[in-house]
Amino acid sequence: MVNQKPSVLIVDDEQVVCDVLDAELCERGYLCTMVLSGNEALAKLAAEDFDVVLLDIRLPEMSGMEVLREIWLNHTNAATIMITAVNDVATAVEAIKLGASDYLVKPFDLDRVETSIRTALDTKPATKKSSTQMDAIAFGVEVRLDSLLGYSKIAAQETIDIAQQLGIAEKEIQEWAAAKAMLGSERDRVIKSSLDKLQCSPLAQSIMGVSVPYLYPAKSDVSQD
Repeated sequence: MVNQKPSVLIVDDEQVVCDVLDAELCERGYLCTMVLSGNEALAKLAAEDFDVVLLDIRLPEMSGMEVLREIWLNHTNAATIMITAVNDVATAVEAIKLGASDYLVKPFDLDRVETSIRTALDTKPATKKSSTQMDAIAFGVEVRLDSLLGYSKIAAQETIDIAQQLGIAEKEIQEWAAAKAMLGSERDRVIKSSLDKLQCSPLAQSIMGVSVPYLYPAKSDVSQD
């Protein structure tokens, strides 16, 4: 049990993509399962646990974003990495908001895929420490907040305040806060990485509602009109 291989669910409607990922990841020590549609993916997730889901966006029957939303709500132990030809900032940001740990644009480098999987696996133990009560409170708070960046810290603090009012143990609150901070840091990194890869201009970032100074801190605070 200690040396059990990490399990990966590969979800892509292109058989050749599934075959390549399966062959490469199995050779690198992962236990892989392949499906070709969103409905098949949800059926597999309902039947067994997976450590990581590699999820395409353009799928038959239901989109990868719909599958991601279901994973976020009902399969929180599975880390999700988007693998897609959809090279779009808005889609990448939405995926990250729905809990995706990374957003890889095809054609992707297989070493980069494995690095992303390792990062997702490394952050999973902290995620599992979050209690159902704390996550339920956080979900309610985050739904009421409508901004992309800056909302996480506000939501986390309000979640802690509500949890304290409800008498949840301080140790549980602090463990949750530490896990949330780690995931928030990783999410910021992925957003910045996605924008870098898409070579998005400051104007486009502003249109998307992404704060440029937040992601790209200025070297100097001096500004001139």
